[in-house]
Amino acid sequence: MKKINKILCFAVCLSILLTSSSLPALAASATVALNTNSSYLAKGETTKLKVTGTSKKVTWVSTNKQIATVSSAGKVTAVAYGTATIKATVNKKTYKCYITVIDPSLIKIASSNTEVVVNGDPVSLTPTSEIYSSSAVKKMGITYKISGNAGVTVSSTGKVKATEAGNFTVSAYVHGKKIDAIGMKAVVFNGFTETNVSIRVTETKYIDFADGFTPVFDQVKVSSSDNGIATVSLIPLVSLKYSIDHSDGIKIEGIKDGTAIITVTYEGISRELKVIVGAGVAILSPVDAVKNNDFTGYTGEALNTLTWIREFVESNNLSSTSMSIREKVTIIQSYLNKTAKSNSDDTVLHGLISRVLFDGDGDCASYAETFCLLSECAGIEVYYCEGPVDTGTGDGIWRMHAWNKVKIDDKWYYIDPTWCSDLNDLQKYFLTQTLWSNHRLLEEDIYANVFPNPGVSTYYNDLY
Repeated sequence: MKKINKILCFAVCLSILLTSSSLPALAASATVALNTNSSYLAKGETTKLKVTGTSKKVTWVSTNKQIATVSSAGKVTAVAYGTATIKATVNKKTYKCYITVIDPSLIKIASSNTEVVVNGDPVSLTPTSEIYSSSAVKKMGITYKISGNAGVTVSSTGKVKATEAGNFTVSAYVHGKKIDAIGMKAVVFNGFTETNVSIRVTETKYIDFADGFTPVFDQVKVSSSDNGIATVSLIPLVSLKYSIDHSDGIKIEGIKDGTAIITVTYEGISRELKVIVGAGVAILSPVDAVKNNDFTGYTGEALNTLTWIREFVESNNLSSTSMSIREKVTIIQSYLNKTAKSNSDDTVLHGLISRVLFDGDGDCASYAETFCLLSECAGIEVYYCEGPVDTGTGDGIWRMHAWNKVKIDDKWYYIDPTWCSDLNDLQKYFLTQTLWSNHRLLEEDIYANVFPNPGVSTYYNDLY
């Protein structure tokens, strides 16, 4: 019987040992801590502190009872503006919570813009304080309310958006205490006083924003779809009314013929303005128009003149590489000689290329200009020359005059189209390497450099 009991006792012990090895380990002791180590309160507001991780008795103490008091149960009451530390002692260890009783008068609300564009980007409100740090202010839990415009909303982070125009007020609160208010306005950005603008090449035009709109200068973006046709910039508004720069419109400058779209974007809303410069289409220079047989944008007498030059070049085979430069120059000057008339400079269009070509009516400048245009269309390297000449009147006065210079076989030759036409021959003033004694050269260059007109595709200004 004793033997059986010993066996039974061993079996029971073995069973207990095996069972205990499969039990989970004892839980680690809970961490003791305060439920928060900082808190922001408004005057008169309360909060409940609690030490977690223990069931033992906690002793509560305030380091500054004039600012905040604490009950034996951990209830903190804000008494006056300032800071205090609440200490909780348990198991001979002390835990701290820093209490800040907020003074609303020390917090202001700044706005990135006092105007909100209807259906545009939100305007941000930013709480600021010279006493409290930005991180501290962020933790205080600022809230906002809108009054005066049902179409305006404000998020918990101070983002103001509008769906209806009108004035409104944004009030800011901290723990139910009002700290500041800002008067604002929701506006509709309608763009410009005009929707389409026509300007000439090199012309400048000023366009106002619609409805007397004056946005903050740095918050407006302007751009042109083609700066080669028209450029745009903001017009600064000079006014004692504003502490920062505003704008009341844009400045547009025509560069060359064509159409450009001006875009102005303010607070996420974009408006467009169509700008037609000159003919409204991109046109080729007169030389390129003739060479490419593309006269898009040319009208009236200019179109007649260029199409005639194209026919003149083709019919005389002036674009041929097999014909010598001297032969081409001879054909051009022979035409000018043939058509020259002894007009008395009394025609309305006197001095224009078209009059030289069709009527033989022109002065030395228009003849030299016409010769340049015809030569370039024929692929001849040509210069416009000017300086004083002795006209042979016997009065001893040298008068300003214009003539040309062409490059033949890598050598430059002078030619005076006007005097050749006057004399009706191709002798003395036709293709000489030495400048004639009765001519004094002051300037020579390609016509575009002698009479520069930046950005203008038709630099032959006296075409018609």
